[in-house]
Amino acid sequence: MEVQFLYIDDDKVQNAEEKIQGFEQEGRLKISPQQHKGTWEEQLKFIKENETTMNGLILDLRLDDLPNEKGERADFRGTSLAQEIRTRQKENELKSFPIVLFSANAKLKKSLENSGRDLFDICPEKEVNVNSFNVITPQLISLAEGYLALSNNNDLSKILDIDVNLIDERFVSELSQLLSDPVHIISQFLIYELIEKQGLLINEQILAARLGIDIKNSQDWEKVKESLSVTKFTGVFSEGWQRWWMPLVEKWWEETVKAESYLRSTPATERVELIKNTLKINNIQPAQKIDKADSEEFWTVCKGYTRPLDPVDGLIIEGQEKLYPWQEPEYVSIDAALKSRNKDSIWKNVAKIEEEYLKELQEQYKRVR
Repeated sequence: MEVQFLYIDDDKVQNAEEKIQGFEQEGRLKISPQQHKGTWEEQLKFIKENETTMNGLILDLRLDDLPNEKGERADFRGTSLAQEIRTRQKENELKSFPIVLFSANAKLKKSLENSGRDLFDICPEKEVNVNSFNVITPQLISLAEGYLALSNNNDLSKILDIDVNLIDERFVSELSQLLSDPVHIISQFLIYELIEKQGLLINEQILAARLGIDIKNSQDWEKVKESLSVTKFTGVFSEGWQRWWMPLVEKWWEETVKAESYLRSTPATERVELIKNTLKINNIQPAQKIDKADSEEFWTVCKGYTRPLDPVDGLIIEGQEKLYPWQEPEYVSIDAALKSRNKDSIWKNVAKIEEEYLKELQEQYKRVR
């Protein structure tokens, strides 16, 4: 199935084509650029007239920056257009489809409030490269196909492609209550509260950390993932986000590795040896501790170094006060916090409850130096 996105920008069509051509994939994804209309009434009319042939919409944030080919400046921005579309989708005046915000990062930080971000399924930046294409293209395809699946199905087991009795009942209850809501509400809950938050689902970095494995120095990592294929997330949006079910990973540890100790309380070196013996492989190496860390019972990844970390050796990052029960906080290691490693680019500050402790550590660090 080839999915088709309409891309609305304030730039000339030729320039817009250059921005998005790397995302297209023959037979899977087609993106049609168009300059904005002069008024949002005209723009909404055009979208309505073409909704049967489009599977999703990509918007620039500042549609009012440049005039269109008729010399008209838009009297609306991407957020206001998205808001009206979502309202009309809720009222069944428009079919449900994903809306993606594609805009310069500086503009996003300045103009997009949290309430505005909730209108969009994903918000990739315009400063893209080959790696961006590899990430965003499958996400666009997955969004379009996922919306179609959610529009035609309200069976949780089929949406998630797992026996729901195996996962946190609080998540199941929360998702069940949303099934009568518009598709974009369900979509954003799945993406923002399940897929992008570690906990029930984990990404590849967290998976490796919890198995105690140093990916970069482990040639047999793919063989480990192959053994873990039964734990892979294969539900809605899974093509765009590679994730693993943590309850199934723990089940794999118990039934395949047959370890006598819990995964969480087993040091990385022991985890690796048990996996090597079980899978009959040799080329996987245990992850090493970050400076100033004591434990190798790794369970998360330091946001400063992107390396495995036991939360006891880290500090909680700010902005995580309202996590759901099935979600786990993100951490920065003590060493990365003291050295401000990747601060501002990946993480901003530690949580309020960690500030006093960090100040004490900073004073100690100054004395040692």
